[in-house]
Amino acid sequence: MAKDNEKQYIFSRRALIFGGIQLAAFSTLASRLYYLQFMNAEKYATLSENNRIKLQLVAPARGNILDRNNIQLANSETNYRLFIDYSTITQQSFQSTLEKLKTMIEIPEKKLKALEKVRVSTAAMPDMIKDHLTWDEVSLIELNMMDLAGAMVDIGQIRYYPLLDKAAHLLGYIGAVTESELSADDQPLMRLPDFKIGKNGVEKMLEDRLRGTAGVRQLEVNVHGMPVREVGKTESIPGENIKLTIDIDLQNYAADLVKTESASVVLMEIATGNVLTMVSLPAFNPNVFSVGITSEYWKELSKDKKAPLLNKAITGQYPPGSTFKMLVGMAALEAGIITPSSTVYCPGHFFLGTHRFNCWKEGGHGTVHYHEAIEQSCDTFFYSTAQKLGFEKIAEMAHRFGLGEIHNLGLISEKLGIIPSEAWKMKRYKQRWTAGDTINCSIGQGYVLTTPLQLAVMTARMASGKKITPRIYVPEGEENPEFPNIDLSKDILKINMNAMSAVTNSQHGTAYGKRITDSRFAMAGKTGTSQVRKIIQRGQNQNLIPWEARHHALFVGFAPVDNPKYACCVAIEHGGGGAAAAAPVARDILLRVQQLEAGIDPAIEKPSTPTPEKSNPQNEQPEDNIPDNSEGAEELPQDSNDNDDDNSR
Repeated sequence: MAKDNEKQYIFSRRALIFGGIQLAAFSTLASRLYYLQFMNAEKYATLSENNRIKLQLVAPARGNILDRNNIQLANSETNYRLFIDYSTITQQSFQSTLEKLKTMIEIPEKKLKALEKVRVSTAAMPDMIKDHLTWDEVSLIELNMMDLAGAMVDIGQIRYYPLLDKAAHLLGYIGAVTESELSADDQPLMRLPDFKIGKNGVEKMLEDRLRGTAGVRQLEVNVHGMPVREVGKTESIPGENIKLTIDIDLQNYAADLVKTESASVVLMEIATGNVLTMVSLPAFNPNVFSVGITSEYWKELSKDKKAPLLNKAITGQYPPGSTFKMLVGMAALEAGIITPSSTVYCPGHFFLGTHRFNCWKEGGHGTVHYHEAIEQSCDTFFYSTAQKLGFEKIAEMAHRFGLGEIHNLGLISEKLGIIPSEAWKMKRYKQRWTAGDTINCSIGQGYVLTTPLQLAVMTARMASGKKITPRIYVPEGEENPEFPNIDLSKDILKINMNAMSAVTNSQHGTAYGKRITDSRFAMAGKTGTSQVRKIIQRGQNQNLIPWEARHHALFVGFAPVDNPKYACCVAIEHGGGGAAAAAPVARDILLRVQQLEAGIDPAIEKPSTPTPEKSNPQNEQPEDNIPDNSEGAEELPQDSNDNDDDNSR
């Protein structure tokens, strides 16, 4: 009996201990369950949801670029792309998918080699296998999608530029994100496969506005991480549609006028500073950059001596030639060195000590005052005037009219040009400024360098008397600017404008044969021809020497004469002469913009070229009439553009 009681005691004690352990374990479990399900319910529900839901970024549609009339200059077209999401598959299933895809579509060899080295990772981003899929390829992939683990077809976009090379430098292009760009802007959107951003031109300038904001897709996945269905989506926000000041009709037309040349055309609306046309040719096809440029095409562009990769309108730096003479004249008038009636006798040359500087006209112009000196582009008048004036006041006037200044259009690589000074020459060449430097620079040669944009701005300021600032983009709602007046007498401005009118509308003018014959649209302007190599023979025919040794041809002008609304600059590299090569282009573009404004169909009223008997060809300067100043002239240091320091009209 005692043994039975002892056994019962032992059993009861063990049962109590075991029950206590069970109670403790149950209590712990209950507490943990309460903690998980009640205290941290929201946290673990989120974690659970994240195991079931996969988030995927959706790239936004890039904004379109429009001209001033809302016509598309750049837009985005549909692009079918094939991706593989490594985070949802195993290495074995990836290899199986890759082998099957090889039989369905042609994968670029370079991409195929890269894919064969891929090691699947749950942290990997989706990888684009091929873009620009045909509809047949898309159909075949979709039909076999169940056997293609990790594969998915995405509808993306490809940038398209309707004007092709005619606005390539202005609009720029888009390209893949580089490592340096990624580190500078570490947004998740930038890490999307094949995401592209602006690389040049307006595309880069307004990247933040054109890019848009990414959306998010919520995909339900199975236990293997494979997407089952879309359970939610936050729509992406497309980029802004950007409206430029450019006119597509004028851009097209100007490009066609110089399509065989290495040239630039800038046309501005004077009252607003709006740039209506900015052409730089030759150029490149930006659509090729959107798809992916080949090494062969890049080499072709890089080796072309006409520099198709450079925007000549803002990076091309040229001696302004005789277009610079107007600044010399206005500076001299303001300083009282000359008056409108002051005269200089031109025998065809000018002596500075024993150094002879030739005028373009071998027999000379005789006695001329400022109006005639601009009209006939007499070099001797400006040699004499600059010698008395000094270059410091000329340089100050040049800066006042926008030369040697950055105009901050927003496009990259805009050049400053060169308006030299004594300090500039000493710093660059370790040499003192000489009287010969002043003589050379007085006609836009020597060290003076300008861009076509700067010359267009100069002309707009001359025609308006206001400090016009150019722009190619006007934010919505922004009003037209009120430009301040240039600190210069209206009388001097009027004297200069009348002289520019004589260049094209007087029978003695250097561009009379290239005038606009319709008096409603008459233009004023100034020819310019600048040499790039030393002249070894006076009167040399430019067509008989190598292209790269020929003179640059320039023309600046405004229209209409009585109420200037538009200003332009035409620069044709190695074009021969301003009157022969550049003036006709300026005439045609100035006529067309006025016809469009007046509601006239340019196809009906085409530009008319004056008949030989009405033009007066004996007074129009031929393209090879640039003076040779090598007689007794000292050699001056050459500029980075290898421009000779002799002079030109």
